[in-house]
Amino acid sequence: MTPEEYADRHRKAFRCAFDYLNDHFPPGITDEWWAQAAQDLSDYGIAAGENALIIQLLPAVFLYLDDERKRRYEHGETDG
Repeated sequence: MTPEEYADRHRKAFRCAFDYLNDHFPPGITDEWWAQAAQDLSDYGIAAGENALIIQLLPAVFLYLDDERKRRYEHGETDG
């Protein structure tokens, strides 16, 4: 691949991960919300195509959302 092709692939992966995060923030607390977020994770990954970077980024975003859920709801912080 050329440097430009790599840059395009990286750009698409980070854009996909950012869009997923933006569409799912703040995280919900219900099982239904998390089931939908997991399905969306799969859908976003499929839409991104074969991209090894996105395969690592999306689960990291999902874990970040879970950390935020814990911080916000289990520790009583509901804003910011």
